[in-house]
Amino acid sequence: MTPVAPVTRPGRAAPAGVGRRARSAADEGSISLFLILVLFGAGLLFAALLSDQARVLYANGQAFDLAGSAARVGAQQLDAAALADGTIQVDAQAATSAVEAYLAAHDIHDTEVTVTGATVTVTVTQHVGFRLPLVPGASGADVTQTRSATATAGP
Repeated sequence: MTPVAPVTRPGRAAPAGVGRRARSAADEGSISLFLILVLFGAGLLFAALLSDQARVLYANGQAFDLAGSAARVGAQQLDAAALADGTIQVDAQAATSAVEAYLAAHDIHDTEVTVTGATVTVTVTQHVGFRLPLVPGASGADVTQTRSATATAGP
């Protein structure tokens, strides 16, 4: 089979732009530069979001660990008078002081300490500032963790 040629009228040329795209000199490559700039900006915003989220997750884990360690430090402050009677009870004032000193050594100052009998509960709050705040007025996120420790009798 032989290929079929397009039918044209004699003396008439094909209309301009048929089969070819008409270009102007000012248009060449401008869409590529626009896409590169938009994609680069979007990539930077995405990287900033990932970085901020990673920092919030790290601070959350750190607050969890510090609250647990501080609660254990507080639970070690036993009331000597109650212990002499055979009762395990935490000295509330000594426990609060020990917890606050421990957390101050780790540069944490926003804490809440509760002592109930032999149980010490510590709440730690940390503020994580965003590197690139996307929402106006949002400077960061607060991370709060609460942990408890109970003093028990043992060897």
